Amino acid sequence: MANDEQYSQETQDSKLMIDHDYDGIKELDNPPPPWLMYIFYASIIWSVFYVFYYHVYDGPTQIDEYNTEMAEAEAQRPVNTFDENNIALLTDEASMAEGLKLYGSKACDACHSASNIGPDLTDNFWINGGSIADVFKIIKYGKAEKGMTPFQSQMTDEQINQVSSYILVKMKGASTANTKGPEGDEI
Repeated sequence: MANDEQYSQETQDSKLMIDHDYDGIKELDNPPPPWLMYIFYASIIWSVFYVFYYHVYDGPTQIDEYNTEMAEAEAQRPVNTFDENNIALLTDEASMAEGLKLYGSKACDACHSASNIGPDLTDNFWINGGSIADVFKIIKYGKAEKGMTPFQSQMTDEQINQVSSYILVKMKGASTANTKGPEGDEI
């Protein structure tokens, strides 16, 4: 039985044998598996369609596809509804609580409290105007000549509105013992 199996293996090998001989070493022609050949043929067919679609019939280029995706992303981006000239003063408790939290987390009290570096925000005398729009713009854009840091890159417009409202509703007019003294015009 071993001889029959060995004989059939040798005849199969002889059918696959290639006429290539190098130093007595012979080579078998082992074809790749069919599933690999199907993938190979499918990629050839795909490449023909690809070349015709993108190079012959001028399909969209990568730059065109990028610009389309960027336009779609821009259309889905939320619209900023803040108008710096028409900002409403917030008085609800949630906004006041968030304004207090942001006021503390951004270390506003380091300059606007007992240290007396910046203007006092607890009196009724204000250097840059006392409207919500004035306070919003000062916090957002800062005042470099006075040392006020711009916070537009650190907070959203909504957060700046909450801090501005907190300052005007809770702090303004609540004079404390640690005041720098009146600066600016009375509001």
